[in-house]
Amino acid sequence: MSASVYDNMPRIIGHRGAAGLAPENTISGFEAAARAGAKFVEIDVTLTKDNACVIHHDTNLSRCTDGRGPVLLKTLSELKALDAGSWFCKGFTGERIPTFQEALASFSQLGLGLNLEIKPCLGWQIPTAEYVLAEIRRHLPENFPLLVSSFDIETLHTVHAAMPELALGYLTKAIPPDWERRLKDVGCASFHCQWEFVTEEIVTAVKSAGYRFLVYTVNEVEIAQRLLDWGIDAVITDFPDRLLQGVHETVPN
Repeated sequence: MSASVYDNMPRIIGHRGAAGLAPENTISGFEAAARAGAKFVEIDVTLTKDNACVIHHDTNLSRCTDGRGPVLLKTLSELKALDAGSWFCKGFTGERIPTFQEALASFSQLGLGLNLEIKPCLGWQIPTAEYVLAEIRRHLPENFPLLVSSFDIETLHTVHAAMPELALGYLTKAIPPDWERRLKDVGCASFHCQWEFVTEEIVTAVKSAGYRFLVYTVNEVEIAQRLLDWGIDAVITDFPDRLLQGVHETVPN
């Protein structure tokens, strides 16, 4: 599974759906990404109080909903009552937080591949990974293009031990000096970094070591083009429409 995911991965990936075009991590956002021409999106999954897997980035609800408090302290029914769209603009009033199962159904209908970032709360790394894996086993369509990533090493260890066939990506902001050891230790095939910390030299080093290299969050065409020309495999963007229209997709090394 790992090799085929990367082999068929487009070089422009929508961030949290298409976070510059619609409310992040919502069905409307996934639809906006597809309309923009994206074939792959990145989203975030976390756990509720009653162990449901929902699509939400922040630990707290206040930025992207009309709710307050940690996601982990809310039941799924409580989360489903929240408005996850009007913070972006009034046209999205009534948008709901999707479950992972609902997101997968949307991706299947829209023809989107998925970079799923697992975002556990501190102390909940293993339970979060285990519940997400259970959902993957239960609901992932056959031959669905899935790449799993996380900032959390314990989460990645749990995923790799349980489903070594999954493509795994290690997320960081800055690039640690021991990046290669970390990738090997958790069985990752790709390295995902904040683009501002990336140099042409580190791209060459990572690619020469046999890993794929993804960067986030790139919203300017000129920056995306430079990174892709260096050999970056894919850029993650809030504006897939902008990059798909403006970037010339060279073949990565």
